[in-house]
Amino acid sequence: MELTLVLALVFLVISIFFSMFGMGGGILYVPILLFAGFSMEQAPGISLILIAATSLAALSKFQKHNKVDWKLALVIDPPTDILAVVGGYYSAALSESLLRGILACLLVVAGTFMFKNRRQTTLNTPVEKHWWLWRREFYGERYHVNLPLVLTVSGSIGLLSGMLGVTGGLIKLPIMVLLCGVPMDIAVATSTVMITLTALSGLSGHVINGQVDWHTGLTLAIAAVVGGLVGGHISVGIDKMRLKKWFGIVMWLVALRIMFQLLS
Repeated sequence: MELTLVLALVFLVISIFFSMFGMGGGILYVPILLFAGFSMEQAPGISLILIAATSLAALSKFQKHNKVDWKLALVIDPPTDILAVVGGYYSAALSESLLRGILACLLVVAGTFMFKNRRQTTLNTPVEKHWWLWRREFYGERYHVNLPLVLTVSGSIGLLSGMLGVTGGLIKLPIMVLLCGVPMDIAVATSTVMITLTALSGLSGHVINGQVDWHTGLTLAIAAVVGGLVGGHISVGIDKMRLKKWFGIVMWLVALRIMFQLLS
């Protein structure tokens, strides 16, 4: 009981912070659960329950402020969800150290690009037309989605996410910002939708294998929900460019932490 209370307080703080950036916090949930004595078979399932709870809570705030591009989320997210199920089921097929090394490298690259000020496409900016380029307009913002590229990357992230018990929010958000030109505030809110779907999909893979501690997961989910509500509220009021740079710093820190773990 004492351990559960401590974990609830820790996860409350984590969920507040990560939900500000449209992320579930799974990159920290799993290591903390392992440190607390849970096995690698138990930790990913519990983590995915917490991520789903956090994301649903934050989503209610984002939707209230019309920040969620549902059409974008529902078009580019299915490959992630499908392969997250596969990744969750075959979570023991590849070396965990190899997967974490790949993830760390991706975070460093994406985090660096988050500091570049990409000029957003305006409504009057001419863009070359291609059959694979989806021209999307949402509340006065226009962005262009390279569907073959984005769907391929999204699916690859789903496979990796399901295996590690995370939802890929660290990479999904940069995909929308860097590859599609989506404004940061819309990307954060839309990423929350995709994280929720991916978490539930990855969780189903662990359920099939009977690797989910429902009692612990649902108990800690209460703290995660509160954190998601608070984090979503804070995120709505932050300047989008400042939020983008903060997110870049977060990606670097998480990457350094993963690398330190691999070398220790």
